[in-house]
Amino acid sequence: MSRRVLLILLAALVAVAALVWVLRSGPSRIALQRETAEVRIPPTPTPAPTQRIMLLFAGADGQLHPELREVPLPAEVHERARVVVRELLAGPTAGLAPVVPYPAEVSAVFVDQSGLAFIDITAPPTPLQGSNIELMLVYGVVDSVLLNCPELRAVQILFGGAEVPTLTGHLDLSKPLVLNRRFIAS
Repeated sequence: MSRRVLLILLAALVAVAALVWVLRSGPSRIALQRETAEVRIPPTPTPAPTQRIMLLFAGADGQLHPELREVPLPAEVHERARVVVRELLAGPTAGLAPVVPYPAEVSAVFVDQSGLAFIDITAPPTPLQGSNIELMLVYGVVDSVLLNCPELRAVQILFGGAEVPTLTGHLDLSKPLVLNRRFIAS
């Protein structure tokens, strides 16, 4: 036999052996992959329990008025604060005015070990004017968060990821603010 015929027979024998090996081990390998894939599916997260929160919106009288809502509220304080601010930014359902007078979103929420919350919301697209707008915005956010998250002691509001000294020149926003019931209607 020529060398060429011998190489062709040897290649055919190797191919047949490889085919037999794949056919014998193929189904068990596929089953193992299928079992592994089934094990890697993460469990469906349990939704947070629905709870009532109190949000503060601006009234025509220049004070903050409560609106109650039922929302899924997570156990982690920073996530609860995020839900409260997100609901606040969605605006009131009827009769009151939003405390944030421009379209805004919650960018970040961080809570330190001492109970101080840092809440970053979208910065105003144009400068705001008027002391009442600043008071309603700031204390609408601060008081809504603190009333719904009793573990927190103060809130530092950031706008567009930065600390601002003031929004309209009437409140010092360079430091954290505590609950202020003075602007909440009785």
